[in-house]
Amino acid sequence: MTGPGPPLESAPGPQAPTRFGQALKRRIAVTISLKLALLIVLYLLFFSPSQRPHIDDAAIDRHLLPTR
Repeated sequence: MTGPGPPLESAPGPQAPTRFGQALKRRIAVTISLKLALLIVLYLLFFSPSQRPHIDDAAIDRHLLPTR
């Protein structure tokens, strides 16, 4: 005779991944990958070194110390 409680077959435990769970994980992974790719493209378009102006010492002197 066994003790009180549910039979061992219905005890909660790790379950095999379902189709819904696998599809959800894949969708989350694709979404994160696309967002990361979009962030990289935006960085390259707007913040890459080629988009920065060239500033030399003479330009800074002219800007900070204007002639009278």
